[in-house]
Amino acid sequence: MNDTLAGWLQILALIGALALSYRPLGDYMAHILTTPKHLRAEAIVYKLGVLAFSAVSVRRTPRSATARR
Repeated sequence: MNDTLAGWLQILALIGALALSYRPLGDYMAHILTTPKHLRAEAIVYKLGVLAFSAVSVRRTPRSATARR
């Protein structure tokens, strides 16, 4: 098997795994994150984590796009 074929098979396997798991994992996360049992501190930490991840993603995108030129 050549490297190109192996790469394409790996991409297809990843897409297949994501297609099979996004719905059950999404339902589980929605249940866990919307349950009233969580402490207020957990919700704040989660929101800050999402905000930090978004900020890093937005900050790094222009650098990676300009570095390829």
